[in-house]
Amino acid sequence: MRKIKSVRQRRKIRNFYLFIMPALLGFVLLTLYPMLRSLYLSFTDASLLYMDEAKWVGFKNYVNLLSGKDSYFWLSLKNTFIYAIFNVLGTLVFGLFAAILLTRKVKFLNTFRTIFYLPSLLPAVASALMFKWVFDPSNGMVNTMLRAIGIANPPIWLESASTALLTLILISLYGFGSKMIIFISGINDIPASYYDAADIDGAGFWTKLTKITLPLLSPVFFYNLVMGTIGALQVFTEGFVISGAGPGNSTMFYVLRLYNIAYKAPYKMGYASAMAWILFVIVGIITIIYFALSKKWIFYGDEG
Repeated sequence: MRKIKSVRQRRKIRNFYLFIMPALLGFVLLTLYPMLRSLYLSFTDASLLYMDEAKWVGFKNYVNLLSGKDSYFWLSLKNTFIYAIFNVLGTLVFGLFAAILLTRKVKFLNTFRTIFYLPSLLPAVASALMFKWVFDPSNGMVNTMLRAIGIANPPIWLESASTALLTLILISLYGFGSKMIIFISGINDIPASYYDAADIDGAGFWTKLTKITLPLLSPVFFYNLVMGTIGALQVFTEGFVISGAGPGNSTMFYVLRLYNIAYKAPYKMGYASAMAWILFVIVGIITIIYFALSKKWIFYGDEG
């Protein structure tokens, strides 16, 4: 009997490793190895065209980036942080507001949820090209409407250094649908008995929102905040497709700068790898700060 049990146990262990092997191999080959390879390259002068001739330069790439010798590094970092702050705050506010509205008992509720969520399903490049036309200063829909209501000289949006970054931020807010769906799920998980008790006590909408909904929704809010920040700091498509870092480098984002260094002349792969690891550290530090501060405002229902 013990022998049969031992055979079954070994079979379970073998099957376990067989099932996880594809995911494990994918992680090692497609994630772990490229990360370690890029870490090594960040300490070399590697060029994309001559990878075998890479020479060890130590921390030279990091020193050149952080010391101010590369002014575009700090400019791209500043543009990215400005974009990330307004994108994250905007999508959180719009997503939460839409979720609160779309959890009320109204007709055609699922239809409205679908309409609000659909923009998030559009391919990033396709939606970027669409908005590039929408904000075209000559024939775009926005300026055509502004001229129709009497504004003779509307903004030139993406072709002005003073408005290009703001325009990309406005464009990015249309993707709040994914956060909205998560907020809706969180709101639906709040026990209805809490709201029933509040109704008995005569609580109004604002009281229920601030005393019940938002506190119990704080873990969901925190998740959206962390994931939204990580995603926004890696913004690339909008700058690459719509504005191409211009005009006047006003929309040069960090990852776009990294891409241009690595895959355009002079193809400095080692330098770009150093930029990638600096961004990795920045994202890690911000995430740690979020988790450290979360203890002061995150409320879990099982805490009493």
